[in-house]
Amino acid sequence: MHNYGAGPFVAAAATDMLTRNRIAHIPVGTGNTERYVAGIRKMGVTAIMATPSFALYLVDWLEERGIAPRSLGIARMAVAGEPGGGDPVIRNRIETAFGCTANEAMGIGDISITLWGECEDQGGMHFSGRDFVHVELIDPESGAALPFEDGAEGELVYTALRREAMPLLRFRSRDHVTVNAKPCTCGRTSVRVRCIGRTDDMLIVRGVNLFPSALRAVVNRFAPHVGEVVMIRPRTRGVMQEPPLPVAIELAAGAEPPPDLAERIRAAIRSELIVATEIELVPHLSLPRSEYKSRLVDFGKAG
Repeated sequence: MHNYGAGPFVAAAATDMLTRNRIAHIPVGTGNTERYVAGIRKMGVTAIMATPSFALYLVDWLEERGIAPRSLGIARMAVAGEPGGGDPVIRNRIETAFGCTANEAMGIGDISITLWGECEDQGGMHFSGRDFVHVELIDPESGAALPFEDGAEGELVYTALRREAMPLLRFRSRDHVTVNAKPCTCGRTSVRVRCIGRTDDMLIVRGVNLFPSALRAVVNRFAPHVGEVVMIRPRTRGVMQEPPLPVAIELAAGAEPPPDLAERIRAAIRSELIVATEIELVPHLSLPRSEYKSRLVDFGKAG
């Protein structure tokens, strides 16, 4: 089951793969979680495709109603559509709640549907578009090509090799990734990546590039005191920001945080991302959830 629209949308086209592999799939669409859960129960669904945000939202939605997520019988979950599915804390929250295995995938509508996907090793997404798409890694600021070396970071650039109607050459994806070039236990030899954010989501805080998903990853290490929902609330609109950057962090359900938690989080962000922040710890379920993709930056109060 999936909550991707079944209309002229690239994620819906990916579901043709399921049909070709003789997998019955049920499109539900967004905006009706109750119907989604009812469909899982009535039709014996054992696997779902969703954004990481919806998977987390579904956990909270079920638990608020006294429903154990494991009672749905989900064994496999494919998460895609935004960064975060490979974050260890987010993955653990999903897998622990549902008792399932969650694997991350990634594509780009301008070039092709799913081009990257995790194997059972879960050490990053393998590139699966060879012979159809040429992929490069570049420095997002200079545009210089970078080698796919272990630990390298950069932006993915694609060239369609077989497209006739609208060929794209060296198309910049804005997807910022880290590379895992170590041999994989599954035997596949293609490079693996983990998407850590998008360059067009990036903020610049007094000259320092900040990916919101990177900040969330640092915060997530303070589980079980904190939940998975983080909201950056800039004081001014635009990419350029002045420190300290306001950040609201939701506490975990039933958590009794130590008195120095906010300061420890602030120090960790400063140490790892070189950005000064102003941390506000807020009650569980007080920040907005999404049934599709999460929004990590809220300019609602920006001047």
